Amino acid sequence: MGLGRSFQTPRLFMGMTVLENTMLAAKGQKGERPSVAPFPSRWEGQEIELAKRAQDQMKLLEIEQLYGKLPNETSGGQMKLVQLSNAMMGDPKMLLLDEPTAGVAPRLAQDIFKSIAHQREQLGTTFFIVEHRLEVLFKHVDTVFAMHQGKIIAEGKPESIVKDQKLIDAYLGS
Repeated sequence: MGLGRSFQTPRLFMGMTVLENTMLAAKGQKGERPSVAPFPSRWEGQEIELAKRAQDQMKLLEIEQLYGKLPNETSGGQMKLVQLSNAMMGDPKMLLLDEPTAGVAPRLAQDIFKSIAHQREQLGTTFFIVEHRLEVLFKHVDTVFAMHQGKIIAEGKPESIVKDQKLIDAYLGS
């Protein structure tokens, strides 16, 4: 349906390489069909093309050097990038990201958002991001929706949101 997502805590297959994890979300994989899977000659060509596409995706996120590693041999931030590369392989029109920079170093957080911005510019993907690290988020988004107790209390451009009195009252006290 064109919707992809990532989790706050990456959910990767630890027994598969970074490349294999990235390839999983690609649509229409012939080798997944029971009638085709036993005959490698029917799906090997597509698998090679998917691997090339996955490597291109990993290159965009600057994790191509990790392709043969297992996820548990990478950092937490790199795992988040692997999860993002996997989600992008599904060619989503919209991608939901839950805390894409939670628990990662400030420099990597900036890199993750630069990668997201690049994906948006290059592929036209819409991103809906839940993020608490506003210092990173505000540099890369068009519109912010601030929530408190399950309700939207402010909406607008990042520069106007930081001045919104309802937001200040909810999070900083009056």
